[in-house]
Amino acid sequence: MKSDYDLQGIFRDAITGNYRNLVFIEGDYREPLLHFINEYLKVEKNPSVGYYFHPWIQGSKERLGWVKSLLTSVTDIDYSSSERFLGSTFDLSIIDAVDDFRPSYVARAIETVRGGGLIIIYTNNLEEGKLYKSTLARDGKVNNLFEERLRRKLLSHRGILYWREGKLVVRPYSSSEVSKPKRTRGGKYPRLAKLCRTDDQVKVLDEIDFLLEDGKKLLVVTAPRGRGKSASVGLALPLLISQSRYPLSITVTSPTYWSGAEVMRFSELSLKALGKKFRRVISRDGKVLSLETGESRIRWLPPDLAKDQHGDILVVDEAAALGREFTDYILRRWDKVALVTTVHGYEGSGKIFLKMFESYTGEHDIQRLKLDFPIRYSKGDPVERFLNDTFLLNAEANEGHYMNRIVEMDVKYLFEDEKKLASVYGILVTAHYRNTPDDLMMLGDMAFQRLFVAESDVGVAQIVEEGGLSPDAIQSIAQGEENLGHLIPQRLIKYSRMFELGELRGWRVMRIAVAPSLQGRGIGSQLLREIEERAVREGVDWMGSSFLANYNVIKFWAKNGYIPLHVSTKKNESLGGYSVIVMKPFSSRAREIAHQVARLLKDKLLRTTHQVYFNMDPRILVLLLKLAPPISAVKIPDPYLKKLRAYLEGILPYNSVAEAVHLLGEKYFKELAFDLDDVSLATLVSRTYQGRSWYHAGISLGMTSSQVERKLKETVRLILEKYQLL
Repeated sequence: MKSDYDLQGIFRDAITGNYRNLVFIEGDYREPLLHFINEYLKVEKNPSVGYYFHPWIQGSKERLGWVKSLLTSVTDIDYSSSERFLGSTFDLSIIDAVDDFRPSYVARAIETVRGGGLIIIYTNNLEEGKLYKSTLARDGKVNNLFEERLRRKLLSHRGILYWREGKLVVRPYSSSEVSKPKRTRGGKYPRLAKLCRTDDQVKVLDEIDFLLEDGKKLLVVTAPRGRGKSASVGLALPLLISQSRYPLSITVTSPTYWSGAEVMRFSELSLKALGKKFRRVISRDGKVLSLETGESRIRWLPPDLAKDQHGDILVVDEAAALGREFTDYILRRWDKVALVTTVHGYEGSGKIFLKMFESYTGEHDIQRLKLDFPIRYSKGDPVERFLNDTFLLNAEANEGHYMNRIVEMDVKYLFEDEKKLASVYGILVTAHYRNTPDDLMMLGDMAFQRLFVAESDVGVAQIVEEGGLSPDAIQSIAQGEENLGHLIPQRLIKYSRMFELGELRGWRVMRIAVAPSLQGRGIGSQLLREIEERAVREGVDWMGSSFLANYNVIKFWAKNGYIPLHVSTKKNESLGGYSVIVMKPFSSRAREIAHQVARLLKDKLLRTTHQVYFNMDPRILVLLLKLAPPISAVKIPDPYLKKLRAYLEGILPYNSVAEAVHLLGEKYFKELAFDLDDVSLATLVSRTYQGRSWYHAGISLGMTSSQVERKLKETVRLILEKYQLL
């Protein structure tokens, strides 16, 4: 292979400027791949290499062998476990995209490369034989809008070397256009400041003692991806132990261990730098779970265990990914909290998280720290710009005016209009903290979707066509096979055994969002009404949605006439919640099935909450129970009524009448003869059905133990009065 470009000069300039270059090879990849590696080796003699691939796919290990024949220090990484390498740094990352090109995996791999390093992505083509993209296809149909736009970005961005079909296109970048990481201040703790790359990180060290001040304290540390926020917080935690007058128990949590591993890793480095003797507790798979020094300790726990731990300080890494409900709970439960999160990145946006704290009115004093300067590479790095632009990581919602008009938008047109795409997609990025680059690929490539926009780009709904399944497809789902292209029919066929639903046609609202500044004005509901009218005209049997259980989100769907049909029996630990399916039936057959399934769900919740949903927000359970249609009448035996009256008179304690309260609640939720407020019912659900202590019921509801007990007694009295049973 010959090149008219001075590749070594390009690579040397990147080293001088501490910025990264990206090589993208598409087509006959072997010769150019080996050529670019050889040219880089003439500049960087013995680079550390991260090689990303799917090792279990045929041919992938042979390609790894080509690379290893040239390089001596290669860490081969399975895409599926790449999260555990987030804290690693490589001189060279090579991404095998022959078998898969999943945007979130690719972005994660790119982010492990240091300034002056090189990323090489190689593939035969972007469209065919890709594992993740195959999940977006239905009946052999799939769009290529994401890939076509990616190619345009590869050609337009500087710092990118794009080899395609024997032709190399280069738009060089210059070291004069970047600002290298700097550290000019020594800070209050020079020994630890030496471990920092930027002044921003030193600032975290200097301000961490805020958490030791009297009163309830909340430290919020935010940054774009790659600013070293987790590392700086990890370095700072041993300082708290050193400065405290008493032993400290610090709990660290995060969506997964690996998303919070940097906090633990840098806490260990800090203990060493401070000369502290400590003991490590390590799991069998190499996870550092605890660091113990004297009577103090820093330990990692999963979110569900961490939130109710007894300790002094709780640190939550990637807090936005755990959601508003989790954050509200820990701020009621803990006095000293540090929340660390990414503002925008490939694992989701924290913008909605930041807006939450703009209106925060809780009891904690807040200290906010924002890190701006990247630690691995220079500010102005061309690859970071490419990622932000290509994956729309920093897209913003349109804060314009609603024109009272809903339009269906051609996705092909959307991907040809950069301004429009950024505006529409920006709504999703800003309103949903779990938005990732994969979502942009879904938007561009799914051929069985419909897109509706509230003009002027202030609301958006993404609809997926589901159902209309053949008898064979229904039977395969019933036997346990996945069919996520038809998510709602798949769940209800598999778990509720409602085979007939698979025959009906439905529209699933995959995502619906309104610009945050315009929420609460009915735009989302109007979007739904317009889509529902279109669905009915086109003969669709039902509309529905699947989402993580959230009190306000369920209230939105309930307000618009949707009823719950399914709740997952296992909490998604990394996302922090249970998934819920809601539906609005249009046809008589869909209505009959939906009401039958909803009643079964109500019965299931009443019977199994104590063992399956014991850690769900009790207000969510109340909503789910109230939204399902009535089941049947329930008779309260006379001895139970006498016990309940004795409880209200203070003669018997709660534990002596728990079974009677349980049956009274069952009567209320099964009959739904009158409406009671959610908070009152939540005390009943939390204490009686979930089996929580008065204390933990209070934490979940923002009350004291005595307030919960009084409210529960009031609720029992009110139900008995309404039924004229006192």
